[in-house]
Amino acid sequence: MSRWSLAALLCSLYLLLTGFVVIGHRGDPLKAPEETFQSDDLAFQDGAQYVELDVWESADGVVVIQHDPNTLRTTGVSAEIAQTPYATLQGYHTKNGEAVHSLQELFTHYQHGNQKFLIETKIKKGVPHPQLEQKIADLVNQYGMQKRVMFHSFSLSSLKRLQKVLPECPRLFIVGSLKRINYSVFQYVNGVDISTDLLTPQLVSSLHAVNQKVYAWDEMTETPAKWQWLANLNIDGVVTNYPAIAHQYAELKADAVTVHKEGLATNVSSAALPIVRNPYTPTPTGKTVPARAAFEVTKAVEGKAGTYYQISQNQFVPALTVALAPQAGTLNQLIGQRAWIHTKRLAVAVHPSPNAESGRSTLALNNSPITIDAVHQAGNTTWIHIAAGWLKLSQCLLRSPISSLQLSPHTPPLPATAVALRLTPKSDLLNLPILG
Repeated sequence: MSRWSLAALLCSLYLLLTGFVVIGHRGDPLKAPEETFQSDDLAFQDGAQYVELDVWESADGVVVIQHDPNTLRTTGVSAEIAQTPYATLQGYHTKNGEAVHSLQELFTHYQHGNQKFLIETKIKKGVPHPQLEQKIADLVNQYGMQKRVMFHSFSLSSLKRLQKVLPECPRLFIVGSLKRINYSVFQYVNGVDISTDLLTPQLVSSLHAVNQKVYAWDEMTETPAKWQWLANLNIDGVVTNYPAIAHQYAELKADAVTVHKEGLATNVSSAALPIVRNPYTPTPTGKTVPARAAFEVTKAVEGKAGTYYQISQNQFVPALTVALAPQAGTLNQLIGQRAWIHTKRLAVAVHPSPNAESGRSTLALNNSPITIDAVHQAGNTTWIHIAAGWLKLSQCLLRSPISSLQLSPHTPPLPATAVALRLTPKSDLLNLPILG
């Protein structure tokens, strides 16, 4: 089913293109020491649109890039940033040989590029931070970075100060508890950066309803497996330790079309449908939908991996043999039906997929018996699957009647020969004249 045939089939439904912003958490920390130029460059090479970094003030008021208030973990030397002059901090090096950087050094290093940065202001009780936000603003304005930076922080007070000094730059409120999210926060920020442990589809929808962007973050314990479910959420961005994997999902989601649809569907096949974790990189859950079973769907997602219907959170099934009501009831009656090839030619082409352009896998001779084991509806064409592959229902004669021949108000009825069989259900197809 092509993107546009899917849209035509569900023309009254809302189409949604779903990509998200990829932000390398402290650069690409699993490939290079965090918050170094090497780590930043690797994150950008892996597809990150932003790199996230953390800033403190040194004893002499320099804006320093480090995650912790102390340099021990990254350099092996214990020094409290707020109590140490920057000249001293510059003498400490990470494992790749880079010195501790300042925000000014970062802006100088990337001044002539188009790299973007998400800056976290680190505000800790008892740690002085005089005029931190103003000093950041002065650097942003000095280097013309207004359109290349955004901010996030656990400190709402810091975000309020940033709103005053850099009102044009986006601000995200970092939360690790739902208690921190309330309407009073939204007047100071453009979005919320939420721990993945708290994220649900309902929370994302609620925040979008009040015009708040939703970004996700995780601890350094984040794993690639988390993307199997995180990709299903309609997030606006993610701060991730795996920018390459995030970039892959962001591209797959951006290329996909989501059609919201709630209703009854049927597996019009004699085989069970595999249930996968997401429609972008389908990974089996080990569960299935039984043959000919009815179930509820909530939306269809068409992407590079094919078209999938969502049946519950983090559960999707391939759409090839899924039929939606009201066609589902009629199409389901075709499963197991005995039929004969009926054509003016000696044989008809059997295709590897329900698409005449997919090529020919074999030929089915005229008047040869077949058994239908799956059905696919593509616009006005009903395709049936037999042991050898796919062919059009219009190229066959049915032996047994079906209760309704009109598949939908926009779909023509089955061939007239099939109608004749319904009106004379006791007739033996072998005794009928070969038409055409």
